[in-house]
Amino acid sequence: MSKTIQDPIHGGIKIDEWCTKIIDSPQLQRLRRIKQVGFANLVYPGANHTRFEHSLGVMYIASILVEKMHVGEREKKEVIAAALLHDIGHAPFSHSSENIVKKYLRVGHEDVLPLIKGTELEDVLKEEGLRIRRISELIKGPSIISGDIDADRMDYLVRDSYYTGVAYGVFDLRRLIDKIYFDAEKPIIEGSALRAAESLLLSRFMMYPTVYYHHVCRIARKMYEKALERCIEDGSLDVKLLLKMDDHDIVAFLRSQKGYAGEIMGLIDNRRLFKRAIYVSRSRVGLEKINAERAEAEIAAEAGVDEKYVIVDAPQPEEAKELKAVVDVDGQQLKLEEVSPLVRALKEAERDILQLGVYTKKEYVDAVAKAAIRYFNIERIPKQRRLDEVLPIW
Repeated sequence: MSKTIQDPIHGGIKIDEWCTKIIDSPQLQRLRRIKQVGFANLVYPGANHTRFEHSLGVMYIASILVEKMHVGEREKKEVIAAALLHDIGHAPFSHSSENIVKKYLRVGHEDVLPLIKGTELEDVLKEEGLRIRRISELIKGPSIISGDIDADRMDYLVRDSYYTGVAYGVFDLRRLIDKIYFDAEKPIIEGSALRAAESLLLSRFMMYPTVYYHHVCRIARKMYEKALERCIEDGSLDVKLLLKMDDHDIVAFLRSQKGYAGEIMGLIDNRRLFKRAIYVSRSRVGLEKINAERAEAEIAAEAGVDEKYVIVDAPQPEEAKELKAVVDVDGQQLKLEEVSPLVRALKEAERDILQLGVYTKKEYVDAVAKAAIRYFNIERIPKQRRLDEVLPIW
């Protein structure tokens, strides 16, 4: 017996009875209360969608793709279960808590095994004859849940685009799904869908600076992160609880705190965020790892500002990873980046998305900017005197 859930992205999503038992688990229901894109609703008011509906969307796409795989029924069910459970490891506000969880617990959101073992969810999965370790492996990838062209990415780009109102996440999802086949368990994109595959990767590239790395989202995220870290360091918050909490829990907790954490949560609540003292391309200060804590301390000292009001945001570029997506060109299986100059260019351009930001309260911007410019040895940019005057990118 099955039922249908209406989804604004995919329409009616058919849910089999065994899937309903997974969906009704506390681990998955918690995702109803965790926003998909963290603090993006401070920029895009419609971005209040959650990890829960995204998980249903990933399951929907995975359930179509898995029917093309030459595997048994148990293996198909394990792929669908992995699609549903792939995000249960997220802490409140999704990726906004990720650095904290990794720093103190040494785990990523893909590490779902400890959240399943010893729970009713484990019993549900075992009743269906499903292997928990195999589900965990599928979530960590590579698989149709986690790869270059995967069900996760196919859903979140379209979904995030829809709810933010940003058009960059749109690509030909139906054609891409239709034109993927499998060699063993390896997904292969038919050559006729090359443009659709390129469009997906281009959409991801465009969505990063527009949504995921929008400066307001970054500022709110780093303020929240710093408040959270203060609470963990002073012992008022057990970091292990983060993986059981949702957005409402952590907001209520931070609001209840006296001092810095409560102050920061109040600023976020009322959208009185820190401002940009400097915001420059990482390439202007070098891509090597920056010790943000030391930079904050030294910049604050020179500016004569309390260190707690200075935030250095230095996102580190991911290590260059070889794209493993494969395209079928006239019967020959070739890597996507080998056949697509656009994909090669996107790979090179990804590093330019990253910005070094130094944020502070509005009243401290000038002093902090001067100190940060000296600390990072950033050349000053001359003022534009006429509209046709070309200036270097700041």
